[in-house]
Amino acid sequence: MKVTGRAVYNGRVKQGRRSRSWPMARLMSLAVILGLAFLPEAARAVRPQRTVFHTQPVEWNPEVNEDHKPPALVFQPSWTWNGFKAPLAGDPVLCAGSIVAASRDGDVVAIVPSTGEIRWRASLAEAVTVGPATDGTLVFQVSARGRLRALQGLDGQPAWSIDLPETTAVPIRVIGGRVLVGTVDGVLVSVDARSGRIAARQTLPGRPSTAPEAAPGTLLIGTDHGFVMALDDSTLETRWKHAVGPAVTSPPVFHDGRVYFAAADRTIRCLRFRSGRQRWRARLGAVSTARPIARRPYLYVLCYDNDIYVLNGRNGHQLTRVRLGHRLDSDPLMTEDHLMVVPFTEASVVGLALPKLETVGRYALEAPGEWFTTSPLWIDDQIAVGYGRSEGRILALKVSRQKPEPAGSGSPSGEPRQPGS
Repeated sequence: MKVTGRAVYNGRVKQGRRSRSWPMARLMSLAVILGLAFLPEAARAVRPQRTVFHTQPVEWNPEVNEDHKPPALVFQPSWTWNGFKAPLAGDPVLCAGSIVAASRDGDVVAIVPSTGEIRWRASLAEAVTVGPATDGTLVFQVSARGRLRALQGLDGQPAWSIDLPETTAVPIRVIGGRVLVGTVDGVLVSVDARSGRIAARQTLPGRPSTAPEAAPGTLLIGTDHGFVMALDDSTLETRWKHAVGPAVTSPPVFHDGRVYFAAADRTIRCLRFRSGRQRWRARLGAVSTARPIARRPYLYVLCYDNDIYVLNGRNGHQLTRVRLGHRLDSDPLMTEDHLMVVPFTEASVVGLALPKLETVGRYALEAPGEWFTTSPLWIDDQIAVGYGRSEGRILALKVSRQKPEPAGSGSPSGEPRQPGS
């Protein structure tokens, strides 16, 4: 009879030969240790993917005073402007004290924020697919044919115009005195905002899938071939390039030495800003295209599955998720105390209190068949948001805080107060 190791016969211990599997087990353990030791540092530093919660996590309890309840937000319509014959192209911007918006048929208007009256109007006589950009003095608008124009913010008079090598693939941005245009042939063009001179070009690994974002001395941009790039904001020279794999779906956002962005494989990822190495990645329930919002120590990610995911920005741990009524695809507006979101096709503006995202206010459009089509724009104590599927319109909402009711009272105490009071 074969024995392995030590065997007992009639109360006596007899030494047998060792099993042949024993040296093999030791070799396998040694191979695992050596494999971990020789893995690249970047691979060992990446935190593993986190699974999505199938149910709501345990009660989220950040360090806030639970007894202090944020006052409810009150949205009151101030005015509605309905002078466009075509839907809005992109989001309105604030320039030289006016709300500037463009329609898809090429009209550009400046609206007085307090009254909703037109300050000036300009016609490009060409269709447009993306919205305007501004440096605070000039308004920049590119046509569907690739012609970039600069208009004076005070009166709408032409400042300069140039023909770009190709049409735009993503919204244009103004960063550091340059107008940045990502074209469909995979080139990022940097144009001097004052003169209209093309200052630099950079060929990207694929078509840009996000508008450029600002970081210290750097531009961040993602592509549909799955790359995030950090470029010098003056020369557009590459500082680092990170291969994601799937397409980048949300703008890469810099915050506190990190870069956050979403990818087409339903993940949110974090890179080290200095090196571009991945720090962590976390799973989402669906694709995210909205700009991530970083407010230390939290990261808020709006998603197509109707949820806002709240993660720890340092390690990617999911703290909770907040369910809204419809898909979240527009960039949110963050004020000092609140997050304003516009769920797709819901025809409402929802105010959420930071950091726990309690719903503290809501405005319903109540226009059958219509919904808000732009991100909210903050002007003093009101927000402007666009809507209209056939005709472009802009609605201004005055935002105030309702004083909390005294204990034992069934009626509001006093009038609504302003957000800053």
